[in-house]
Amino acid sequence: MRSDMNGHLKTDELLDRLYGLDQAVDQDMHLAKCGDCQDRWEEMRRVKATFSSSEPVSTDFLAAQRRKIYARLGQEPRTRMTWAPALAAAALLAIGIAVYRPAPAPAPLHPDAADTQLFADVYSMEQSVEPSVAAPIHSLFEDNQ
Repeated sequence: MRSDMNGHLKTDELLDRLYGLDQAVDQDMHLAKCGDCQDRWEEMRRVKATFSSSEPVSTDFLAAQRRKIYARLGQEPRTRMTWAPALAAAALLAIGIAVYRPAPAPAPLHPDAADTQLFADVYSMEQSVEPSVAAPIHSLFEDNQ
């Protein structure tokens, strides 16, 4: 028997049984023992009987319903806020333009001055006994004394 975690028959199993797709003997035994499943089974049979005995739906009604569906399928979906993404993009662009401040261009250095400065820095690093990265560590010990 294919039952759910509570030991009851699944709705799909009851529907298969209702329409003659599954006539398992173990389902008969379960329905005889289980009041919950039997109540669900009787409710399904009652609903099926109600719809089976009612008047058939007129073909005019079905044709009108089909025409409405086809008409709706041909329509473009209604969107009320098609302008919202464009408005948001324009607002972000305006804010970006208002806030944007370009960085000032660096003062042009004379090519010889830049080279002179570079050589001076390299010479001072070479002549130093300890690396320049150790300087912050020395300042930590000097402040605590």
